[in-house]
Parts: sequence; C-alpha cells; structure tokens
Amino acid sequence: MIKTKFQKAKNLGLLSLMVLFVSLSACTAMKNHSNIKTVTVKLSGANEVPANNSTGSGIAVIAYKTDMKIITYNISWTLGSSTATTTNMHFHGADNGSTTTSSPVQIGITGFSKGSSGTISGMTVTLTDAQAAQLLAGKWYVNIHSSTVPGGEIRGNIIF
Repeated sequence: MIKTKFQKAKNLGLLSLMVLFVSLSACTAMKNHSNIKTVTVKLSGANEVPANNSTGSGIAVIAYKTDMKIITYNISWTLGSSTATTTNMHFHGADNGSTTTSSPVQIGITGFSKGSSGTISGMTVTLTDAQAAQLLAGKWYVNIHSSTVPGGEIRGNIIF
C-alpha cells in the first residue's frame, strides 16, 4: 500500500512537471508568435470588383510570417453552382490595390480541387519587399475563379 501511494505521488509529480513544461513551452511559443500576423478572410461574390451575384462563399485563414515573408493559408470554399468547377485561385495585389479595385496576380495557388467546393492548405514562396509592404497595407486579396464566373467568383480582401 505504501508503494502504491508512493507511485501515485510520483506519477502526480511527473504529471505536474509535464503540465508545467507544456505551459512554459506555450508561453515561449506565444512570445515567438509576435512575428506572425493572422486574419480570417470571408470570400464572396459581393467582394468581387465589380460585385457579382454568386451565392458562393469561402473562408481563408491567412498567416503571414513577417520574418520569413511567407504566407501560409487554409482556404475552404463552395461555388454558387454545384455544376461549376473551380478553374483558378491566386493572391492578387498592387501598390494601388484596395478593396474596390482589381489588381494583378502576385502568387498563384496550385493543387486545389477542380470541383465546386474544396479545401486547400499551403505556403507561398518568399514575398519581395514590395509585395510584403502591399500585403501589410491591406492591398492584397484572395480570388477564386470558376467555370461560371471566369473573371472571379469569390474574393476576400486580406486586411490584418
């Protein structure tokens, strides 16, 4: 019985140390995240320029690593028509970019589902200094093109 109580106390002590270690690790990880900006972006036809009447929608979770100048993303979408196909997807931006203008493609997104809905995660190439400045100034957006709205069915403006 004494041995069992000792083992329980020992296990409780080890568990306490593990919790403390994980807690301290989490604090350190949070401290190191000051170089990461994150935003959740809603994609819709209303955000397109000009706006369209698509009932499609999407969510893009964007994280920008300022020290590495890399975007990581997780994008989920559904087009407005179940018979439509996803034809293209990319990040757009420019020095004069805004929520009310169209801008050129900066970085393409590849490997996405060609169906009417999907989810994709990935990471971009390293942004140039100019691209990084545009992104941080809110001059970039995510755009998803479809077979029914080839100019861009849903768009989400990236504003940190």
